[in-house]
Amino acid sequence: MNSAEVPAGCERLRQDGFMGYLDGIRVRRHDMGIDTCLLVVPHHLNPNGMVRGDILLSLLDYTLGGTAEQILASSDDGGLVAARRHPITISLTTRFTGGARHGLPLSGRARVQRRTRPVSFVAGELTSGDLTVATTAAISRNSPAARG
Repeated sequence: MNSAEVPAGCERLRQDGFMGYLDGIRVRRHDMGIDTCLLVVPHHLNPNGMVRGDILLSLLDYTLGGTAEQILASSDDGGLVAARRHPITISLTTRFTGGARHGLPLSGRARVQRRTRPVSFVAGELTSGDLTVATTAAISRNSPAARG
């Protein structure tokens, strides 16, 4: 991903495990959650030349979970970051509305719609340029550290 394609303020995701393996994810943290960006490269594609559904779902899950985590950590009953506990996705409902192709960046954005003590309700979308690629809604179980 070259600097012209990386949204301002995004930093490369440095994480072990599966999300680190996806390669090229950028994250920008802000008061309302996180934004993600991924430049599509050949190993993200299915045989039809479109981004694989599992890549889209992984990026959406990370974006929605990261947004819930950011909001919980900044709340009065936070403690997620200090405890290194993360919300756990218990439901992820996604609609694929368009296709993403090689060489175009994918952008993810989410917002917490409602938060209760045990769970957070989060919605988000992935876009590629002006095209909405997927919309999603998630329910995340807040970590025990967040429930107090």
